[in-house]
Amino acid sequence: MVIITLIFTRAYYPPNQGNKIGKKFIEWFKDDPPDPSIDKTLCIGVTSTETGDIMVIGIGQVGEGKEKEALERSARQNTFLANEVEGYKAKTEIIFDYTEAYKIINMTAPEL
Repeated sequence: MVIITLIFTRAYYPPNQGNKIGKKFIEWFKDDPPDPSIDKTLCIGVTSTETGDIMVIGIGQVGEGKEKEALERSARQNTFLANEVEGYKAKTEIIFDYTEAYKIINMTAPEL
C-alpha cells in the first residue's frame, strides 16, 4: 500500500470575480512559485455551488513531514486572494493516510 498525506483545498468566489481571481492567482505564483518539496499538485478541478458561486478544488500530495509548511503556504495564498478578490473564501485540510493518523494517537494501524 502507498502511504500519502494530502492537502485538500476548496475555494469559493462569485462568478463575476473570475477574471480577477485568474490574474491574482498568476500574480501569486510569480512571486511565490510552488515548492515541490512541500507539496505537489495532483489535480485542480472547477465546478459551481448550489448558490451559483465558483468552487475550485485542489488536491496535492504533501512531502513527508511537511504538513505544517503546506498549511502555512496555503494560508498565505488564501489570505492574499481573500484580500485581493471580493467574496473569496477558502478552507484547507490535511488528509492523513490512516496509518499516519494512527501514529498521531500513538498507535499502530491494523493491517487491511
